[in-house]
Amino acid sequence: MTFESRQSAYEQLLEAVKNNNIAMIGLYGMGGCGKTTLAMEVRKLVEAEHCFEKVLFVSISSTVEVRRIQEKIASSLQYTFPETEVMERAQRLCLRLCQEKKILVILDDVWEKLDFGGIGIPSSEHHKGCKILITTRSEEVCTSMDCQRKIYLPILTDEEAWSLFQNKALISEGTSDALRHMGRLISKECKGLPVAIAAVASSLKGKNETIWSVALNKLRSSKPINIERGLIDPYKCLQLSYDNLDTKEAKSLFLLCSVFPEDFVIPVGHLTRYAVGLGVVGETHSYEEAKSEVIAAKIKLVSSCLLLDEDNERVKMHDTVRDVAHLIAKNENKIIKCEVKKDVIVEQNSVRYLWCVKFPNDLDCSNLEFLFLRTKLKEFDGIFKRMGMLKVLILFNDEDGITPPLSTMSLKTLTNLRCLAIFGYELSDFSFISYMKKLQSISLFSCSLPSCSELQTNVGITQVPTIKLLELNKCDIKGKKFEVMKRTPLLEELYIVDIEGEWDANSKDNIDFFNTFSVPQTLQSYGIVLGSHNFYDYNVKEFCSHHRTLLLNYFNISNEVVKSLAKKAKDLFIANIQVGTKNIIPDIFQIEGGGLDELNNFEIRDSEEIECLIDTSNHYSEVVTLFSKLHTLRIHNMENLRALWHCFQPTNGSFENLEKLYLSDCPKLTSLFAYVVARRLVQLKILKITRCDGLEHILVDDDKKEKSQGEFTTHVQTFQNLQEVKVNSCRKLKHIFLANIVRGLAQLKVLEIEECDMLDQIFGDIVPLTHHDQNEELNEIVEEDKYPHLYRTSIPSTSIVKHSPGTLSSLASLRINNCPKLGSIFTASTAKTLTSLEELIIEECSSLKHVVTHERVNQNHKENIFEDDHDFHSDISIFQSLKKLHIIGCDLLQRIFSVSFVGGMMKMNDIKSEEADDLKYFSSRNNFGESSCHQKQNNTQIELPALEVFKFDCNQGNTILDNYHMLRKLDMEITFQSRYRTQILFPQLKVLNIFQNNHKV
Repeated sequence: MTFESRQSAYEQLLEAVKNNNIAMIGLYGMGGCGKTTLAMEVRKLVEAEHCFEKVLFVSISSTVEVRRIQEKIASSLQYTFPETEVMERAQRLCLRLCQEKKILVILDDVWEKLDFGGIGIPSSEHHKGCKILITTRSEEVCTSMDCQRKIYLPILTDEEAWSLFQNKALISEGTSDALRHMGRLISKECKGLPVAIAAVASSLKGKNETIWSVALNKLRSSKPINIERGLIDPYKCLQLSYDNLDTKEAKSLFLLCSVFPEDFVIPVGHLTRYAVGLGVVGETHSYEEAKSEVIAAKIKLVSSCLLLDEDNERVKMHDTVRDVAHLIAKNENKIIKCEVKKDVIVEQNSVRYLWCVKFPNDLDCSNLEFLFLRTKLKEFDGIFKRMGMLKVLILFNDEDGITPPLSTMSLKTLTNLRCLAIFGYELSDFSFISYMKKLQSISLFSCSLPSCSELQTNVGITQVPTIKLLELNKCDIKGKKFEVMKRTPLLEELYIVDIEGEWDANSKDNIDFFNTFSVPQTLQSYGIVLGSHNFYDYNVKEFCSHHRTLLLNYFNISNEVVKSLAKKAKDLFIANIQVGTKNIIPDIFQIEGGGLDELNNFEIRDSEEIECLIDTSNHYSEVVTLFSKLHTLRIHNMENLRALWHCFQPTNGSFENLEKLYLSDCPKLTSLFAYVVARRLVQLKILKITRCDGLEHILVDDDKKEKSQGEFTTHVQTFQNLQEVKVNSCRKLKHIFLANIVRGLAQLKVLEIEECDMLDQIFGDIVPLTHHDQNEELNEIVEEDKYPHLYRTSIPSTSIVKHSPGTLSSLASLRINNCPKLGSIFTASTAKTLTSLEELIIEECSSLKHVVTHERVNQNHKENIFEDDHDFHSDISIFQSLKKLHIIGCDLLQRIFSVSFVGGMMKMNDIKSEEADDLKYFSSRNNFGESSCHQKQNNTQIELPALEVFKFDCNQGNTILDNYHMLRKLDMEITFQSRYRTQILFPQLKVLNIFQNNHKV
């Protein structure tokens, strides 16, 4: 929502960001007033307008951690430090930032003056192209940091607050007058602070009038509490949001989230383990049920604006909300402390949740339940003896690049522990686990461990029957025999992720794994990831929840346990499949029971014997529904793959949810879809095909022959939700789609084609319609008879072209590169539907003669070319949204727009207002003849009134320019003597570059 009170600040901020004379900008206002949101809006705009080469956004927080800030900036630049020392990194970072000519660095939530030199941010004196924007709660910070422009962001007015309140509380015209009146009064009590208004309104959403009345009375009667940093008024609002949480689980989770440092992004998977360990959801029948209740509480907090969703798997807490949470905890005698720098000082016996880096030896922790200790300590000197109530322990080694040995003797005293997580230590044994009789989850990250066999000894994991979750993530394990997993009787979740080792095909580690791996029947969720470095599209963040993920760089089908996990997986990545299999279904997975029907994501690669994914040709009588939940399919480097599905007739449901399909390096794949399969891809949005040299057709009939008669004219649409198509290096492909298929592509937005040597058409010939379809087409024409002059054509009656208003109407970007046999791009009937086309880039197409050409009709395999006066003379809306046009290296191109098309447009007498009025950028380097779109034809003048940048070659003698009144930059390449026959007026021209033989004249 946009508010008038913010508009002034927004405009000032935008003007300052774009002003080259201003290098340092400060945006200040009270906590929760929307500074970060406004800075993000400015970031989006300047990125969209390409004002800077780079825009970086870094959260600072009240505790300045130089190393973290450096890491965030470097990460945004996709840069890795070779140094470890902070000052060396600062010098390196400064040099890297100076490589960017124009860069905007947004530093969010600054609490004190920053030492830019110590961080590595160059000053404006050293790099004039570096602009810095800070957001802060204090004007003094802006002054101390020499901000040239200080901009204050006020709170909302009463009316704006009321608008926001209505939006968050879902108040509509149907809401009772009493509730609306009460809502107005409540919104006023929130004192214009967006974070408070959103929190209160969200907590009241859907509640009855009594709850609203109670809320109003609490807000009116609450005594102000002295909260630091200007939180007096927001406190009681956020307190009310907390009070209105209707479950104790949500309240407990809210307080737990506040123990993490400011701006800390909390992985939801970790948060659920900690919450279950603390008993946030009480006793449950299963670990999975407990996790589900935590997730439900998390969703409630997000919907109440008390917790922020970073993405699907991470959350964080607004620092204002966090401050209030600590005060709430103090009032409830549940002290929460987070000290990321200094010693912990708390009242005796009072601390309940603690995050710290320096642990005082004399601290009484008899009531401590949660401890996150980020430290360089190796010996803990019995400090855990004083923690009899401790339920959750996280030990994080803070020494970069070092895995110190951890003395586990003191851990034996933690008999009440439910959740244990250890990051970056070397563990010599697992004997301490046997003392933790209540332990439910063990998570080890980047640890060095003894062999797994020690886990199953009489002092190991099998002696703790309560363990429900085990994770070994990026650990170095001496022995990789995993039979112990089966001996953990109540294990529900198992995650073995990127264990150190050799995971190539037939390696010893792989052989040991497949020979010994087994799991108990109680297992519900798993993430087995071995060899992910070979799967370039695997994103650990995307699949970090690992609900049921299996990734194996070698797949031995003899292990029935692994096969069973693969069949139940939601995310499956497999490579180097064992020899002797020609397909995935039914050779590996049986058709019975709907093989792989739980899959959401499937990637298969590097399996040279696989000839097709699915072969149901011998299952004529069976009802086959496969991959019904599949969302993304990736196939890479399959040397002998010849088909995706060799089938008789798939039933409804197969592939019905497939949205993304990626294929690469499948040289023997000659066709992609049989029509009977393609018509079921109703959700397909992205199709990318790369280096499939044998591919001849994207769509074929079931007998492998491309459809050539009227079957494609059926009213069952194909690819109706397709949005993006990219085809690269498919050297036998002759066209992308048949013209008759194009009518269903109303959602297509992006089409990119590169290095397709045999491509002679993008959209194939028109297929003559059947008698039934002719009648339906004629009926549509009759309905449009109020414009008879637009529909009289010279096309034979058996070849009526449907002028569907939806055809390619969403296409915004078309890029074609290095297609040497391509002769034309669009037929006129297709071109006139390109109402959304903004970008047309054609490069190195040596045979291209026309951008827009006549229709082609394939009748009995003979091509008829006909002209349609309507196509060239009547519809002046063609390319009306075009902003960027590049035509480079197309030496045979005779004209961009046909002469007859141009003449027809001029008959409409309004070419200035409708012909490419929005064109912003035009670039061409070609041997245009005298029919160029820039010249005068029969006293016709083509004007592009908004054209700003114009590049062209004068290679063919006479090139005549029109008067482009908005032209600001003109580049001319002269390789032949040129003669200009007309006066050229460029009143706005600021830059004129003339080149000859690639040298500026």
